[in-house]
Amino acid sequence: MVSRLLADRAERFGDRVAVRTADGQHLGYSDLARRAAEVAGALSSIDVAPGDRVATMLDPGPAYLATWFGSAWCGAIEVPVNTDFKGSFLQHVLRESGASVLVVDSRWVDRVAALDLPDLRHVVTVGGGGGGQPVAWPAGFTVSAFDDVVGAAAPLPLVERVEHDPVYVMYTSGTSGPSKGAVHSNRSALWNAFAWLDVLELADDDVAYSMFPLFHVTARSAVITSTIWAGGEVALRNGFSVGGFWDDIRTSGATFFAYMGSVIHLLWTAPPRDDDADHRLRVAFGAAAPPDVIDGFEARFGVRLIEVYGSTELGLATAPHPGETVRGAMGRECEHLELQIHDEFGRQVAAGTAGEIVARPRSPHAMFQGYWANPEATVTAWRHLWFRSGDRGQVRDDGNLVFLDRMKDTIRRRGENISSFEVERAVQGHPDVAEAAAYAVPSDIAEDEVAVAVVLRVGATVELPDLFRYCIEHLPRFAVPRYLRVLEQLPKTPSQRIQKFKLRAEGVTPDAADRQALGIVIPRS
Repeated sequence: MVSRLLADRAERFGDRVAVRTADGQHLGYSDLARRAAEVAGALSSIDVAPGDRVATMLDPGPAYLATWFGSAWCGAIEVPVNTDFKGSFLQHVLRESGASVLVVDSRWVDRVAALDLPDLRHVVTVGGGGGGQPVAWPAGFTVSAFDDVVGAAAPLPLVERVEHDPVYVMYTSGTSGPSKGAVHSNRSALWNAFAWLDVLELADDDVAYSMFPLFHVTARSAVITSTIWAGGEVALRNGFSVGGFWDDIRTSGATFFAYMGSVIHLLWTAPPRDDDADHRLRVAFGAAAPPDVIDGFEARFGVRLIEVYGSTELGLATAPHPGETVRGAMGRECEHLELQIHDEFGRQVAAGTAGEIVARPRSPHAMFQGYWANPEATVTAWRHLWFRSGDRGQVRDDGNLVFLDRMKDTIRRRGENISSFEVERAVQGHPDVAEAAAYAVPSDIAEDEVAVAVVLRVGATVELPDLFRYCIEHLPRFAVPRYLRVLEQLPKTPSQRIQKFKLRAEGVTPDAADRQALGIVIPRS
């Protein structure tokens, strides 16, 4: 059980620091277990029973950790909520999960009061940063301050659960449509953490730098739970800043961190400093690091980069084995999962052939158990006893996985399947481009046209005809975009994943430059 892991570590490591925040707060292992028991007692006092859902909508901090582990301590099922959610997005998660309690930062309580939430009975507010108009709560609600409800309750003895009992329902990032709640049991939650111990070779002197939201599987499992398992320390932060990153890495004494989205690209394109390699970091892991900068990044910053593949549903699925150096791929399957590449009919394809990445557990409850209250989505996601990831990839002859694209992000243009992932890599090679997102827009002939939205580096300017010509030089003819846009920022989730469905929904916007209208011709080879 997740709670049993914390109790064991508290007994083993006692007052050793488990978590330290940017403002100097710190919790020892015994402190964290004690606070979990206190929150569990508070939840029990407002009638939370084992199996009930407790939603959490908080920034990373001690209160979040106490509520996360306190929910598990009393046998409840936690529902981590994306802190950007509001309106129908927030109502969908809270209503579908059937959460009876919401622990929420006071800044966001006004998002909740007007929603139709028949199961929600208790709102527990953290902090005093509301500052808006008084909230008119529907009849039947109990609204309490976190410190008051926790302070008034006695600590609760650990409620024993079994390994297949659900411990949290983690909703997907919503990059391709309505969020789905991936159900994780105690066993799958622990597999999600345990798999990292060998991959990262964690020890009790490691310090994890945690900068992503705790409603995301990477921060929750790969960074925090794995570090607690190893007996290390977590430097808990709320967000990523290019300008302050390396100074904070040095101050915190961090030895590893996770990256997603454009983090590596943004760090790489920042101006070099004499102290770039002056830190304790030894390794970073994630996905989508530009392959042409990995060697240079490692040399400049003195950090080994490990590209891995995983998801909310699977946790960690593939990674390089300890001691291996893998380039252009994301390692081999982890011991608790079996992974294959299937064609459109559900048949395994040969090595080197592209298809959909599918997986299944090698032991019971080694991955998520389906989507909460959504049997249709659960059935759709599985075919012939294999979970369909929705990702396109291939397995090399050496067994290493190559990620190609999200199936829905693949662009079909005049008979060719175009990887938006590869288009973005090429466009981001331009010295003035900080970020790029490639997506499909409707064609006036058939199938799709390629559109790319870019964010420029600070202080940079670019003439779009010149950027079109750069694309012609660096991309296959069929993959050269017809449309280019320059944006101040790309739409993203808090975990820095680009929300391409928003770009696709906008289609061809008035600010998009049209290569054909500009008379730019792609020469034939």
